[in-house]
Amino acid sequence: MYKNAPVDFFDPAHIRYGSVLGRIGLATLFATFLYLNFSARQRLGWVAGILLLYYAALFWVPVPGYGAGDLSLEGNLMGWLDRHLMPGRLKQGTYDELALSTHLPAFCLTILGTLAGDLLRGERPALGKVRQLVLWGLAGVGVGLVWNLHLPINKHLWSGSFIALTAGMAFLFLALFYWLIDVRGYTRWAFFFKVIGMNSLVIYLTYRFVDFGYTSRLLFEGFYQYLSETWQPVCNALGALLLVWLFLYFLYRNKIFVKV
Repeated sequence: MYKNAPVDFFDPAHIRYGSVLGRIGLATLFATFLYLNFSARQRLGWVAGILLLYYAALFWVPVPGYGAGDLSLEGNLMGWLDRHLMPGRLKQGTYDELALSTHLPAFCLTILGTLAGDLLRGERPALGKVRQLVLWGLAGVGVGLVWNLHLPINKHLWSGSFIALTAGMAFLFLALFYWLIDVRGYTRWAFFFKVIGMNSLVIYLTYRFVDFGYTSRLLFEGFYQYLSETWQPVCNALGALLLVWLFLYFLYRNKIFVKV
């Protein structure tokens, strides 16, 4: 619904089946299976194995008409596989960053998230957890930047360098927020974001079907219409953000939380 509304149910060939929410669901399923059956070290081995095999396939498996090692949208192996295996419509016509073949490297981010979860739930002192997260973060960023010298950091391709870099950044941000909120106890500043995070999926879907920008223009254009044209869209976007937050705050105050 999110990617295709209004959905033409009588023309499934033009429906785009790849989606962020679908990837989150599959990644959670895959990571849960590994978490229940493998140790932390073994899960890290899974991540390394997946990313290295993905890397090797991109450079060593020849694509008909393009050869091996072509990373263009048309010539890369994953795009070729999706054109032949993925039903429906691909976002870029010949390629889709959320199609089947890029799922495996994307799953690695969720698997690495289970390592962070284990660390935070463990018995190690709080500052020790922060240090470990920082070390993991620096290692991920370092690996990503070095790997980028041969395999470009590319979100569309979900390249191993992209996975390493974003995982490292995630560990660093988690370390920062854990230190600020859990260790130092600075919590008030985060309330604005907490209201959003408690119903993130709700607003993700609602924003697709409710035109908050239109409502903001109806309510606030009388205030900002005398500003320069450059600033009017900015003010309208801020008004839409305010409406979104108030909607989520209403849900928060009434303890309405949609979970998966």
